[in-house]
Amino acid sequence: MKRRKIPGSGYDNETKNKILDEATKLFALNGFGAVSMRDISKASGTQTSTIYYHYDSKEVLLEDVLARFEKSYRHYFDWLKEANMKADSVEELMNNIFNKEFLKMLDPMSCLGMSLSIKEHHHSESARKRFFELFLDHSISYLQSDFDNLAEKGIIPRTNTKIISAVLMFCVMTVNDVRMHNYTGVKLPIDCMEFYGDLKTFLTSALKKGI
Repeated sequence: MKRRKIPGSGYDNETKNKILDEATKLFALNGFGAVSMRDISKASGTQTSTIYYHYDSKEVLLEDVLARFEKSYRHYFDWLKEANMKADSVEELMNNIFNKEFLKMLDPMSCLGMSLSIKEHHHSESARKRFFELFLDHSISYLQSDFDNLAEKGIIPRTNTKIISAVLMFCVMTVNDVRMHNYTGVKLPIDCMEFYGDLKTFLTSALKKGI
């Protein structure tokens, strides 16, 4: 099946993207409360006044960081939903989920954006909204409907596809957090790509057996 490239989700403004990239890194690695606008200015090589030209406050900047991540994340699931509607086998559906486009969600900004949404959801209403809506509602519902579609076609047995979908999402969030070690100079404790290969095999078997 031909792979369609996921549309970009950044801004045309190069300076704004640079500010958002550095803010995403600093917020995710150090925590929102520990980062100042001056820190972001230094990391991005941008004048503090320029940052305030785009953002009235650090809270407004955080909202844009999370909004940019959400846009990228939803682009991926829109692409995945369209591809999986045409899936006629468990293998095809799994190949859609675990293809190179899925692994793009593990690029630095996506990895950091997901980690930020998870870690700050106790402290930020904006992060909490993304955590529950994107990961615990939107994603699981999308995946469950894809698995249910195969069951309706008689390709897989009727099973608790919500549990399987939740397992997949919690594994993604956990491995994403492990990958954060990349940005702290600590050696990864597991081979993440090997883990995803094993997860793909496990989920394929679970769906076929109707676990």
